[in-house]
Amino acid sequence: MLKPATSEAPSPAALPSPMDSESMILLRTVLMPVFERASSWGDLCHRLATKGYEITFRSGHLVLVDETGRPVCTGAMIGSPLSRLADRLGRPKLRSACDGATATLQS
Repeated sequence: MLKPATSEAPSPAALPSPMDSESMILLRTVLMPVFERASSWGDLCHRLATKGYEITFRSGHLVLVDETGRPVCTGAMIGSPLSRLADRLGRPKLRSACDGATATLQS
């Protein structure tokens, strides 16, 4: 039985649902060059914004969200986990939200 679609906004701390393999491959093909070419966290944010995505941090995971704030995938889901990015770009400077489960990059 299909569940009816709701127009409720996602929880601010919501993690993305698993994607089907075809969607994951397409997303990885588009976004991996962006992650690989970024020279800093700011550069990564700028490059992702040109593709319509933004970085947030939820429950300890780097999460890509679309322009509506809907979680799309984690960095690990597309082959670029937070630990690998932190090794290359340095530890991200985060601004934690009041809920303690979410954060954004400080500029």
